[in-house]
This record gives sequence, C-alpha cells and structure tokens, in this order.
Amino acid sequence: MMSMKTGSHTILSPKELIQMWTMLAQDDTTPDAFELTEHGEIVMSPKPTNRHQVLCAKIILQLSAQLGPQAVPDAAILTNDAGIRVPDVVWMPEEKWDVVMTADGLLHAPDLVVEVLSPGNRETEINHKTQAYLASGVQEVIIVGLTGTIEYVREDGVHSTSLFNLTLTLPAQLFS
Repeated sequence: MMSMKTGSHTILSPKELIQMWTMLAQDDTTPDAFELTEHGEIVMSPKPTNRHQVLCAKIILQLSAQLGPQAVPDAAILTNDAGIRVPDVVWMPEEKWDVVMTADGLLHAPDLVVEVLSPGNRETEINHKTQAYLASGVQEVIIVGLTGTIEYVREDGVHSTSLFNLTLTLPAQLFS
C-alpha cells in the first residue's frame, strides 16, 4: 500500500511509516520520546516528570498483579489511521505478544493501553489517539486525568469500570 493524498496532507502507508520509524529510531540525533502521525510528522514529547513516571510504574505493577504479565511502558503501536503512537503503558497476556508484534518490533492491537495525561496534553490529540487505538483493535483505553480521574474508554464510549475487572488505586498525593 502506498501513500494516499487526503486534502493537503498525504497519509503514509503502514510500510512507509515503519520505514520512517526504523530510520528515526536508529538515528542518534532523534529524541528518545517521539511518535509519528499518519502523515509522517514527528511528534516529540518532553521528558516525563518524576510524578508521571511514578504513576506509570504504579499502573504497571497493578496491571501485572491483577491481570498477569505483560505490562510495559512506552511500547510503540502501529495504528490503522493515526500513525505510530506510544502510550504510557500497554498490557496484554504474555502469549499474545508474539502474535501482535510486527517483524519490526511494533505492536498492533494490544488488549489494553493507558494514557497518563500531562499538563501539555491537548484533548483533541488524546481523543484522536484513543479513537485510533480502538479502531486498531485495542479493547480498552484507560485515561488517567490530571486530577486522578480514571476513564475506561471502549468502542461504545466511556465507562466507570474496566472491561478487565481492573481496579486502579493511585496515590492521591500525586495529584495535589
């Protein structure tokens, strides 16, 4: 599949995105935290704060304890329509990792992703990424808000409980 032109932007094929991702990942001058939009635009993220990293670590521990391995931070996902995105945490059963991993080491449709919001996150971008994860086969997207709110988003909307019977408990002092 080749690139498609939509309006004034070209949408890159999965093959083109993977080639670009691989090239950027091997370039020593590329920042560590980046994503690629469906147009091949680089989206750089600032280095996460200690608070953000502590939240992600606590979420990973709880996912692993309640659902079993494998929960990992910052795993790149090849989405169907939003490029290559890197949520804060990804979880799926251990046996599924070999099934959904592309030859280039990217994931396609893990079971669960978590986005921990930072002050710089734009709502439109988070919504775009969430819809892209769901359209790519992710079963649930958990969004942890700036004040500690937790939303469980699935194809049919926002829920107050997890599809996976997961209960996240996050330290209130990290949100004050």
